Amino acid sequence: MITDIECRSEIGPDLDRSKLKPYWQEYFDFVRTAPELHALSEAALLSALNDARTQLSPFLDAQRAISEILTRFASQHNFHRQFNELFGSKPSQVLGMQLYEVVTRDSDWWVYLPTQHMGHAFPHATYFIPRDDMKYIRLLQRRANL
Repeated sequence: MITDIECRSEIGPDLDRSKLKPYWQEYFDFVRTAPELHALSEAALLSALNDARTQLSPFLDAQRAISEILTRFASQHNFHRQFNELFGSKPSQVLGMQLYEVVTRDSDWWVYLPTQHMGHAFPHATYFIPRDDMKYIRLLQRRANL
């Protein structure tokens, strides 16, 4: 699940499509049109998230993780060719949305921090778990009491 830097917002485990920007349709087209590619990228993104979770200070740089995944796909799969035949958008942008969706379904609370201005359609985001932060601890306590 996702919260903001102040640990006030709560997003997850399901995305509310009515609150998403129109560009999210690209991701939902990807889910519907290319289930094999979606499953492949889903497994890679889950692996990256799980790797980040095991760090002493869990942190995932979305741009770096997606770049590494797409580089790996280039040498192991025909992901890029298939994606480009089906869609007019960049795989990194769609995988950025997919990562956001994956994190919303996660059982842990991740702080989402966009590192580009808020109006940018595809922010270079980071996700982290600030285990020693009092705002974060209060969020976990509040959610445990529900």
